[in-house]
Order: sequence, then C-alpha cells, then structure tokens
Amino acid sequence: MDKNVLQTQLADDEIEIISKTELKKDSKKVQAFGKSIGDLSFDQIKSFDLPEAILNAIKEYKSLKSNAAKNRQVQYLGKLLREIDLTSAYQTMDQLKNGSQIEIRKNHIVEEWRDRLIRDKDALTELIHKFPDIDRQLIRQLIQNTIKERENSKPPKFYRQIFQYLKEHIV
Repeated sequence: MDKNVLQTQLADDEIEIISKTELKKDSKKVQAFGKSIGDLSFDQIKSFDLPEAILNAIKEYKSLKSNAAKNRQVQYLGKLLREIDLTSAYQTMDQLKNGSQIEIRKNHIVEEWRDRLIRDKDALTELIHKFPDIDRQLIRQLIQNTIKERENSKPPKFYRQIFQYLKEHIV
C-alpha cells in the first residue's frame, strides 16, 4: 500500500481512502479554528465548554508575544483540538459570529430611522404608526434639539440620544 494513503474501516466493510494531503488540509483547518478561538475574549472562550488542557493551551497562546512561539502554540492547540469532537465548538463559533451580525443589522435599522426622522417630517408619523408605544413628545423634542445642534455646529449629544432611544424601543 502507498505510504501517502490512509485507509479507514467503515460500516459494512467499506473502505474510505484518505490521502495524506487531505489529512494535512484538515489539520490546517483545525489549527486555523484553534487560532480563531484563541483570538476571542476569555468570556467568549468559556462558552465553548472545552477541556482544561485546551483552555490552558489557549491561555498560553494569548500570553505569547513572539510570532514563532505563537505558531508553535497554534500547532499544539490544533493537535489537542483534533482529539475531540468539534461539532459543538463550530456551532458555538457560528452563534458568536451570527450574533454580532444580527446586532450590526439592528444598529443599521436604527441609524436609518434616526436619519429619516431628522431629514423628513413625515417619517415621524410613519414611525408612530409602526411603533405606537413610542413617546411622541420626547422623540419630537429630540429631533428638534438635533436640528438646532447641527445648525449651531455643536457636538451630537441629541443625535446620539435619538439613536439610544430608538434602539431601546424599536429593535
């Protein structure tokens, strides 16, 4: 048998042949995944529910300054990660990434409403129609103050307040 091919035994005596190149590619993917976990904050890393040895390897990776040392640590981290089932870790990473994407979309919606309210007076009636629980007087006051703020070239205090208020009440 060729030394660059690995055979694995499957159910019903089927043999799956995995080349050495494919194994190396998978290994690199796991190392890259380990590096991306290592680049997260400690609070986010705790959500992965990883074994203690892997957590220690991640802490060591975070403490290193030298690029060469970090590369060696990523290889070690990849070795440890290959020994466990990573399906739940991949799901957790997807949730972390998608959660931030959802938050960004929400912020864009709020920014769009804020800008429309300042630019167009009819947008206020539309906003009140869509979200009847909004404090009409407060939002009108914030809009007027924002317009005055811009005319006088002052810092955008009320502009930010509109954003915060809308973020709390429409998203």
